[in-house]
Amino acid sequence: MFAQGQLTRSPGVDPRSLTFAAIDLETTGLEPAEGARVCEIGIVRMRGDGVVLDEYSTLVNPQTRITNDEYHDITDVDVQLAPTFAQISGDVLAYLDGAIVVSHNLEYEEKFLDAEFGRLGIKPTGVPGLCTLITTRVQLDQYGYRLGSMVNLLTGEWSPASHSALGDARALAAVLAALIGESPQRLAWSGPAPTSLPQLPRGGPIAPRAAGLRKGSEGWLATLTARLPYMPQPPAPREDGLRDYRAMLGHALADGKVVGEEATQLATLAARAGLTQLTARRVHESFLAEARARAEADGTVTTTELRELRRAAKELASSHLISDLEEAAAADRARRNGPLKGWRLLAIDDSADTSDLMDFAVGHGATSAVNVTKTVNLVITHTTDDDPRIGKAQSMGIDVVSPGKAREILDGELAAASSGLFANAEGEVVAEQLTAEREAQKQAAGSDWHQYWRPRELTPAEYREQFIDRYDDWDERRIVVRVPASTAPTSKRGGCAVAAVMTATAAAGVVEVLRHVVG
Repeated sequence: MFAQGQLTRSPGVDPRSLTFAAIDLETTGLEPAEGARVCEIGIVRMRGDGVVLDEYSTLVNPQTRITNDEYHDITDVDVQLAPTFAQISGDVLAYLDGAIVVSHNLEYEEKFLDAEFGRLGIKPTGVPGLCTLITTRVQLDQYGYRLGSMVNLLTGEWSPASHSALGDARALAAVLAALIGESPQRLAWSGPAPTSLPQLPRGGPIAPRAAGLRKGSEGWLATLTARLPYMPQPPAPREDGLRDYRAMLGHALADGKVVGEEATQLATLAARAGLTQLTARRVHESFLAEARARAEADGTVTTTELRELRRAAKELASSHLISDLEEAAAADRARRNGPLKGWRLLAIDDSADTSDLMDFAVGHGATSAVNVTKTVNLVITHTTDDDPRIGKAQSMGIDVVSPGKAREILDGELAAASSGLFANAEGEVVAEQLTAEREAQKQAAGSDWHQYWRPRELTPAEYREQFIDRYDDWDERRIVVRVPASTAPTSKRGGCAVAAVMTATAAAGVVEVLRHVVG
């Protein structure tokens, strides 16, 4: 299927101008010739400069039992409602069309894609391909070239959803972007140009898996949404699955918060509904908008209702939908709990200056008095008329001042309140310096991997000697567990039979884990 090219230090095409399709498959076994099938696919379509153009991901019903779920956490239950490869083949070809297909062990993806398309009578050939496992081995002198290790080395981050097809495809895209954009020597594409692929009907159903859920700082639902594929033109969700998802969403938010088990259940239902990032956000926003409409139905949003809306908005990452309610409530709280809270002012006249001063004071938490009492802090007046309230205030030791003088007093109070007991301008400068140092350290860390850059890239002969010839005698089909004749059990009480079974089981596990350890 693939005509492999390479990223090389020799002259070639600038890869930043090309389109790539980073692909990862999760499968039911290692060998399609022995019946293993694809059970999940993830594709990130991107430019060589790192800009992501589109994503595609779905669980795939392999039409066979899944017996290796310990490696990818995909079970028979997960895929029972997922589309078959035949149903998504048109979409897969469209996402690979006109792009250089990238994988971290391209031969593995190739044999499964050949088998899956072959079942449909389709034989794509000459598709340009790039193997980042080979690329990193050729360019970097580093122990261990697993995808997770390469992501951490080149980006400083760990993949949050490893062993999920979309999570690994995104990790692969990050590795490719770093190699193209940050290598100490410019890499060029040497290989065939992107080509057109056969066209099949598109728009098949999808069942994207939101793997690697974490609560994080933004909540479970924000993580769930981020784990779904970014599709600018997503398919419409399935109505039955969407109904179940919304019902579960209401159940989860009934107590104002989403917990881990509820997030896992929502992820399962999101897959059954065929949600993507865009459609999930639309569902969450419409859910909150409907709740707001119910709260406003009687013309008043109570404090309790606003509290519930606020909690739901935070969980749904949709706070912008109630921002006006929040602002009104915040303004009311600020007015009632402002820095002039506890101050009572009595205005004697109704001049414009006095009115403006009173508006300013009340807006910062002060209250307006009607009569002179011992709780009044200031009496505000422009006049010197014989208003009895002025004399009473003076006899009680309450200051009688003009609006201008009152503003000076209140401004001083506001300044004192804003500075607080521990305000320290020097401390702010120190904090800013530390932040700048951390940013500089983070940027410097981004180029740490340059120390593993080979003085020159490996030649094909050197690559073969280091990474192929030494493994030529490896053949998983020849793994045999032999029990020496002298220790072979002769009765049911013999312990060697148990040991042999355990050893054989471990050896079989080595075969399955090979892909995850080496590739």
